[in-house]
Amino acid sequence: MRRAAENCVLFPGSANRLVCVMPNATGLFLNVFLALIFSLSPLARAGEAFDAIRDSGTIRCGVHSDRPGLAVKNDQAEWQGFEIDLCRSWSAALFGNGDQVSFIEIEGEEGLSALTDGTIDVLALNEDALFGRRDVSFAGNAFVDSLALMVRRADAFSNALELDGRNVCFSGDEEAKGRIDAFASENRMNTTTSDAGSMPEAMDRLKEGDCDALLAGRLALASLRSSEPDGAERYEILPELLSKRLLGPVTLSNDRAWLNVVRWGVFAMIVAEEKQVSSNNLASIASSAKDPAVKRLLGFEGNFGEQLGLQPLWAYKIIETVGNYDELYERHFGAGLPTALERGPNALWIDGGLMRAPPFQ
Repeated sequence: MRRAAENCVLFPGSANRLVCVMPNATGLFLNVFLALIFSLSPLARAGEAFDAIRDSGTIRCGVHSDRPGLAVKNDQAEWQGFEIDLCRSWSAALFGNGDQVSFIEIEGEEGLSALTDGTIDVLALNEDALFGRRDVSFAGNAFVDSLALMVRRADAFSNALELDGRNVCFSGDEEAKGRIDAFASENRMNTTTSDAGSMPEAMDRLKEGDCDALLAGRLALASLRSSEPDGAERYEILPELLSKRLLGPVTLSNDRAWLNVVRWGVFAMIVAEEKQVSSNNLASIASSAKDPAVKRLLGFEGNFGEQLGLQPLWAYKIIETVGNYDELYERHFGAGLPTALERGPNALWIDGGLMRAPPFQ
């Protein structure tokens, strides 16, 4: 988009539509502009799977079942969670709103099978351990999980080094056991480990004092803690990160167009946080942005939407619908929530974390 004359906008694309308004209609102009550019700009044809999704009017999004912070149903049977908002962001990019999603519950390790057999169009979050798989593709990092330790606050442990001589419970994960054994060896600690069987049994042993710490992924620990009465007041997740597990959406490999939409949908939220564009200030920034990077992100410059087979305002619609990455994270893992988790590795790269995205250029 470029400004053709004062209060006039020349729309990008072959049609080069010129739209003008009176000077005293600036607020109205912005709303008219947003509606017109989303409804009038032609969509490029994409891949077969992408076209099928667009023609159906619904994204079938695979989400984990009953995972606090990630995907749960509230008392009104409405879906909410980090994975849910990821799915809604892709709906916003493709359809202009976050409501054209069908949430398909995935149990355990069924996600990739549901993807390959055509039950779902995208798996919202999956570990990137897809080495050797040519049928599915990891669409990029959306969340970093890691092994960590949860302790009782009453024991006043402040870090994992204070667990010397203590017993750590885990649940059937030999990789996890190897990580805590390696940590103990590296720090000359005499820590013992015991397999508690299931995760609920491990939590029970922590509650009863049969073990001093519970070892599991941070997401699993946050979920366990949230299920306990006054869990956040009674249990603390220690700051040490004992591993790195990248989680992100997965699509079939045979449609790069759909893969790119999913991937750049996540990137858009990360770039928006970097540029301090949020759902709260979106309208004001859209009407006054001078930073070329922000203009490209919001669809006012360049043809990034066209290249993805989307409308120019696809990223604008994502931010309007679910916010930037910080808003997404804080909504589901922010301070004061039962599922609260420090950003840690999920902070932006400029803040020492691992979340980063390529620029829109």
